[in-house]
Amino acid sequence: SQQYSARFIGKDHCYIVKLNNKIVASVILSAGQVCGDYWLLHGLVIDKVMRGKKIASVILQAIINSEHLGSKFKKIICFADVALQGLYNKNLFVTYNSNDEIETLPQELKQRLNRYQSKQPNLHCYLYSKDTGFSSHK
Repeated sequence: SQQYSARFIGKDHCYIVKLNNKIVASVILSAGQVCGDYWLLHGLVIDKVMRGKKIASVILQAIINSEHLGSKFKKIICFADVALQGLYNKNLFVTYNSNDEIETLPQELKQRLNRYQSKQPNLHCYLYSKDTGFSSHK
């Protein structure tokens, strides 16, 4: 049995992918309480047997390229293990991990990143920004 714990944190949008009436993937985008233009992408989970089939990329591209959703999600932040850097970089997220870059984030996201990194030191920050047209990693 697979388990993953994720919570709604405010102004949440949850998306699921079903195949043959079974949920095989999900993701949550949350604005939190005071994140302004920033949305936190979290809870991106792919069923073990479906991994390696590019479902995560399909989900990320659907969110970024949707005319309806894309205008809403101008800046998307994600905290993920460094092992997933390739996935995020291929999907127009840049590694946004320097101290100067982290300082530009809303306080709520900085605090969340610090809490997460205290338990998971390999966690990095990734940013998709529609405004600046980031499209390659630094």
